[in-house]
Amino acid sequence: MLWTDLREFLDRLDARGELRKVAGATWQEDIGALTELMTERRGPALLFDDVPGYASGYRVASNLYTSARRTAIALGLEGEPRDMAQEWRRRMRDMKPVPWQEMACGAVLENVQTGNDVDVAKFPVPKWHENDGGRYIGTGVCVINRDPDTGFVNAGAYRVSIADAHTCAAFIEHGKHGYRIAQKHWQAGRKCPIVISVGQEPVLTALAGSSIYHAPEGVSELEVAGYIHGSPYPVVCGQVTGLPIPANGEIALEGFLVSPAERLIPEGPFGEWTGYYAHGRRPELVVEIAAVYHRDNPIIFGQPPTRPVGGYYNPNLGNDDIEWQERLERSGVGGIQRIYFLARPNMRVVALRQQHEGHVAEVIQALSPGGSQYSGHHIWVLVDDDVDVENVHEVMWAIASRCAPEHGVAVIPGNAVWQLDPRIPPEDRSLPGTEGRQSYTAHNLVINACRPYRWLSDFPPVAVNSPALREATLRKWPHLFNQKGA
Repeated sequence: MLWTDLREFLDRLDARGELRKVAGATWQEDIGALTELMTERRGPALLFDDVPGYASGYRVASNLYTSARRTAIALGLEGEPRDMAQEWRRRMRDMKPVPWQEMACGAVLENVQTGNDVDVAKFPVPKWHENDGGRYIGTGVCVINRDPDTGFVNAGAYRVSIADAHTCAAFIEHGKHGYRIAQKHWQAGRKCPIVISVGQEPVLTALAGSSIYHAPEGVSELEVAGYIHGSPYPVVCGQVTGLPIPANGEIALEGFLVSPAERLIPEGPFGEWTGYYAHGRRPELVVEIAAVYHRDNPIIFGQPPTRPVGGYYNPNLGNDDIEWQERLERSGVGGIQRIYFLARPNMRVVALRQQHEGHVAEVIQALSPGGSQYSGHHIWVLVDDDVDVENVHEVMWAIASRCAPEHGVAVIPGNAVWQLDPRIPPEDRSLPGTEGRQSYTAHNLVINACRPYRWLSDFPPVAVNSPALREATLRKWPHLFNQKGA
């Protein structure tokens, strides 16, 4: 395996100067505030110990994936961020699921509490943002459940807060695998068995959040993790549910997700990935905790969202959207040079090398959602491949000089049920239910800032020196460009 556990990854980060240890930070304010500030400044990973009110050794780790460099280390990649992103694409094209391996014992079983001994509040769970409505143990978690019909095991990252010693509240968007599996159990008249794994090794953590790779339908993230590790993923079986639990994880909470028809409890607000408290405090799903497993001196891994202006909290290999580039290429659309997040959460720039008349229209058609879930409120900007997609000024220049509004702007109908989108009116938000949540119509915007292919050769040339001359000038006069303000 690439990693035995989270601790091995932290040791590697420490050896490379990518980890800072902090003693005495409070769960009420310090841990969350330091995490946010360090994320915005693209600083190192953080490991908190000696949290006031808790035993020394009960730790919290954060900022593990907030740079492409650390994400690459976690995934066993080397090189420059853009090269690593493309290498990751190539590697995952050949993905073949590797079944997990059940172990008789594992480090996560060093401490086991069941029944009245269960106490979720024994861990130093932070309040991650100042205006959060509670303490969230589930930000970088793997929430594991099993499809009762097919046996498929899902591991997804859904937010989980502590309600009391025996109870958690969970927020899961409708349509996610974890919710769809739970619906089958509820509709059969039973609670959904569930495991909340906290602090598993970094590969499974990255896969559960689905920011770098979405497992194919019917393939478990545990099986994908086995492929990346090059060996079967080690698990132990939960004593209450029989669900697979990462054998060397730090903490696991085992229990049952209650049907929303039976019971809901207040959850939120929580500062989410859009950069807003869009959801408020509302009734959400109940998790009844039946057993707690944890290692000696356990580590909570926290991956709280931060405002997406200054940095990114989730696993990333830079700002390239490799998932959408892969989708477009698989759909048969060629010429896609790069897809880049110019602004989170949903503004992307597509760099295109035009190959024929109608090529841009083919790209727009491929971007059309076709009624798929979570397809609303995206903004796409299409540019030629001479535009630096990382340079917001160049992108805006392309829009200002190449987009003809009368036929270069398109609004594409979409369908979305995201509850965290700040643009959804309060009256259109919905509660969880056994049938899911109501949809909200949210359209997408496409801005065509490409030169017209029909007269591409006649389009006025860009007034800029060649890359060779520019690079030669920088090499010849380096001292002029190393001064402040140069």
